[in-house]
Amino acid sequence: MSETVGDAGKPAFRMPVWGWVLVAGLALAVTLHFVHVTGVVGVLLELLAGLMLIGGSCEALIIAVEGGSALLGWSKFVGGTFAAVVSNIPEIALLGFFVVDDPTMAFLIGLMSVYTNSMTFALYAVLLPKDRGAAKIPAPIVKAGTDLLSFGGGLCLALAGTMIVLREFESPITAIGAPELAFVGGALFLVFVTFLVTLVKNSKEDAAQGHPKDGEGAAPAGAEGHGGAHAGVPTTLAGVLGLLGVGVLGSFLGGHAMSDVGDFIVTTFPGLSNMVVALLLALISGVPTYVIVGNAHLQRQSLIALSNTFGGLTQNLFNTMAICCLMIAGFNWAGVLDHSTIPINAATTLSLLFIYPTYSILSRAIEDDGKFNWIEIVSLLALFSFLMFLLTQEL
Repeated sequence: MSETVGDAGKPAFRMPVWGWVLVAGLALAVTLHFVHVTGVVGVLLELLAGLMLIGGSCEALIIAVEGGSALLGWSKFVGGTFAAVVSNIPEIALLGFFVVDDPTMAFLIGLMSVYTNSMTFALYAVLLPKDRGAAKIPAPIVKAGTDLLSFGGGLCLALAGTMIVLREFESPITAIGAPELAFVGGALFLVFVTFLVTLVKNSKEDAAQGHPKDGEGAAPAGAEGHGGAHAGVPTTLAGVLGLLGVGVLGSFLGGHAMSDVGDFIVTTFPGLSNMVVALLLALISGVPTYVIVGNAHLQRQSLIALSNTFGGLTQNLFNTMAICCLMIAGFNWAGVLDHSTIPINAATTLSLLFIYPTYSILSRAIEDDGKFNWIEIVSLLALFSFLMFLLTQEL
């Protein structure tokens, strides 16, 4: 929250812009809950309420992470990566509502988010400052990020290959069961936690050796008077936890509103394939990432923006999708879902299979020289566009 100095010299509370957005979204959502507005107008109001709730709660989460980064002495890159982690909470909330209604749609939305965020990463690479036609990639991505991409691509390839074999040889197994989903989700999440620990460790080692963070400096996030950062960053643990609570609550409410929008799209346009609907909802759920990247770029914080784009494309598999798989398995075991898991069909198989070439080319482009050149950038854009085109065809 923002503060100003009053007449008596004491700090006076002033609501920040994101706070007003969050309050307005909450008021609209509550109104729509009691005053039912049908048709296109109603869904547009739900969309507006959801976007305001997600936008405001995402800002609260990011400011909380900025405060936590300053308290823990993290670098800007590490702080930006953790900001990307918490910015996924609204999407996880959205997927949670879809898991209850349609677990397959939730599964496809999570996977399509990997492709939309990969495209965002490649598009932002066009805007990165370049030296002799190449943009330098931060050392933490090169050190730990490529390992993450390799494991994620390999796991998805193995799972998709198994699905193809089961379907080709007409196995009685026609769906990914709850135990398999729990194992895959648990493995992905465990690797992701290890990645975050390694990221912090590598960043601290670089700072101890006096290595600059690729032009951004090794100063902890918030150590420069929050230059270019948000106003009202909390300086106490209580303030950080309070903002985290506000952000999580707003994310839950925003996810509920956006799930209603998704239901409207599915019922109103029955001719659309599940993949097209999943792509549309993945784009909507990616709004927090786009806002973070846009704000960071306008403030000339290219490293923070890049960490969020890279964090988005990896976290959607290792964080969001992992939790989605765990939710589907858990809801089946708890009786919320009646043996409703993920069917083995063309849509689910190809969505998993295409993650391998996506992560493979990203890993290769990053680790060869730690830079992005124009050939690699254009190749990434061409590949991601082609894969998304294939996925949205009638399957």
